[in-house]
Formats: sequence, structure tokens, C-alpha cells
Amino acid sequence: MDRNLTIWDVQNSSPRFICNHEEGVTCLAWLGASKFLATGCCDGRICIWNCLSGECVETFKGHEHAIQSLSVSSNLEFLVSVSMDGTARVFEISNFH
Repeated sequence: MDRNLTIWDVQNSSPRFICNHEEGVTCLAWLGASKFLATGCCDGRICIWNCLSGECVETFKGHEHAIQSLSVSSNLEFLVSVSMDGTARVFEISNFH
């Protein structure tokens, strides 16, 4: 909830990147075996991060309240989010393989 996502360099046991968010991070999901990671936030946004560069490459909007959960479809084409606003949304993520 400190508004940061820390990507660790496991081999060196040190932070590789600290990815700043406008609000607290509530959940995350790896996008398959790719270099991309999705974070759900308190402000209802979903951010897609490149874990090799620490860059936010996409932000999905549409929820009015905090994201509770993220899940990736088995074919890695879609990201499903569930929010405290009582809605679920589906976002296309086929560009992030």
C-alpha cells in the first residue's frame, strides 16, 4: 500500500526497479511467462509493467473503486479484473506476450 511495486534482481538480492503508482497496489498478476506484470490499484487502474525496464507500458481504466483481483485467461489473450465497485472487466493483452 506504499504506492510502489518493487521488482527484485533475485540473483543479487537487490531491487532492480521501484515502480511508482498514484495509489496503493492491491494485487498483481504475471502475464504468462512474459516479461510483463499487471498491477491492480486502489484507484481502480490497472498498470502493465515491463519488468526488464521498469516502465509502465499500458494503463487500463474503467473501474470506479479498488481492484480486488486480476486473472489472466489460459490463452494469455485477456486480463480479467474484479473491483470493489461490483464490476468485472475484460482487457485485451495479446500485445504483451
